[in-house]
Amino acid sequence: MYVLGIDIGTTCTKAIVLSRNGEVVSTGSHGYRLITKDSHVEQRAEDWTEAAVQAVCQALKGVDGHQVEAISLSTQGASSVAMDKDWNTVGNALTWMDRRAVAEAKELEDKLTADYIYKTTGWTPNATLDAAKIMYMKKQPEYANAVRFISTLEFANLFLTGNAVVDPTNAAIRQMYHVENGCWDEKILEASGIREEELTPVLPTGARVGELTDKAAKLMGLPAGIPVFNGAHDQYCAAIGAGAVNEGDMLLSAGTTWVLLGITTKPMFTKSHIAAGKHPVSGLYGALASLVTSGASLQWFKNEFVSEGFKEIDEEAAKRRDPDLFFYPYLTGAPFPIQRPNAKGAFTGITLSHDRFDFARAIMEGVVFGVKRGLENFAENGSPVKQLMILGGAAKSVVWSEMIADVTGIPIVRLNQADICAVGAGMIAALGAGWFDSYESAAKAITKVDYLYHPNEANQEYYTRKYAQFRRMWDFMQQYYEENA
Repeated sequence: MYVLGIDIGTTCTKAIVLSRNGEVVSTGSHGYRLITKDSHVEQRAEDWTEAAVQAVCQALKGVDGHQVEAISLSTQGASSVAMDKDWNTVGNALTWMDRRAVAEAKELEDKLTADYIYKTTGWTPNATLDAAKIMYMKKQPEYANAVRFISTLEFANLFLTGNAVVDPTNAAIRQMYHVENGCWDEKILEASGIREEELTPVLPTGARVGELTDKAAKLMGLPAGIPVFNGAHDQYCAAIGAGAVNEGDMLLSAGTTWVLLGITTKPMFTKSHIAAGKHPVSGLYGALASLVTSGASLQWFKNEFVSEGFKEIDEEAAKRRDPDLFFYPYLTGAPFPIQRPNAKGAFTGITLSHDRFDFARAIMEGVVFGVKRGLENFAENGSPVKQLMILGGAAKSVVWSEMIADVTGIPIVRLNQADICAVGAGMIAALGAGWFDSYESAAKAITKVDYLYHPNEANQEYYTRKYAQFRRMWDFMQQYYEENA
């Protein structure tokens, strides 16, 4: 028997077929485009579900669809689409990258304060999140027929079952949901001019949404009536798939942007604005922070200055070590926990003896120093990390993985699991189908650990000194950016 996990991402939807013994037996994927102009970044919402159909059909080749027992979803967050009274889309979806609602975000902040919005929803006022974008849409004549504004998860649930519902992890990033009270927040709705009837019910992750409709079943090559269980935001599905389901666990998604998602027993509201949300595991919360341009720094350097591939860069960087060469990966401003948007990237300590691979090593170290500083901020706010699970492109680098362990002093679990968000969705479906009694037991059966990196004591001593120098140098640089803000 099988379950289906579907991950609707920013430019691609993936589907996995998960067997009862925890194996991913087949996969499928289908991409789609972004529609961009200036600060506008849109998508056809129909692309999400059309791609889901294609991905599922591909994943089901060679698999008996009648053996699929349950379905669940992982989705991008903070993308919003307007719907009319007949549940037809009104225009395109405004994605999580769309920044047109700057004035509306400021309007909401002025009415309620940034502190109220952050401590209610877990997210600071932001033009990319749904509250501001819905305020914007409601002012535009082309949305006059809109009666509801729904997220990616709601749109997909509607397609699969006929029921548009959202879960707490996606509701929080819509910036109208009270994380601790577990409901849409009356003050935010009033201040934004958004009515609760323009939104949809919030059901827990894993709750039964409904059954697969005849129409969706026919398109996907599945029997109608398969139960569909409420999914979650993709970062939380990644945490489930990675086995980050206990207090003190932390997931490091090391892609273009590196994302830290810590697991806590209470919501974290901090001066550094860690984003708090309910974890799918009852009684736990997620604490999310983004280290923007971390992975993108090395990609930029490779694209512009290096002809070798990442494997060769890794091999050569492993031979380099310079205590005085530093890189500050602030190519689009200094991210969490510094929050200095006018900062710039920088190399320091360059000599005539350095080559491109010395620079590559410095970039890797600078990114990892950012991780260490982020982990320090988590610890300062009462959430020390016991174990760090890493996945994404950077996890393929032995040098980078070892470096993270040595710099942070924390054991690093490298996962060998492709399509981790879809796997997390599959685990939600597996719990719904009764295969497991908890996410912990599901993770033990399904999560694939590739390697465990332990901190090297000698390297720790070296990096302790270099990190202290990295921080001292930044203090001088930060003074400059503060004076020139």
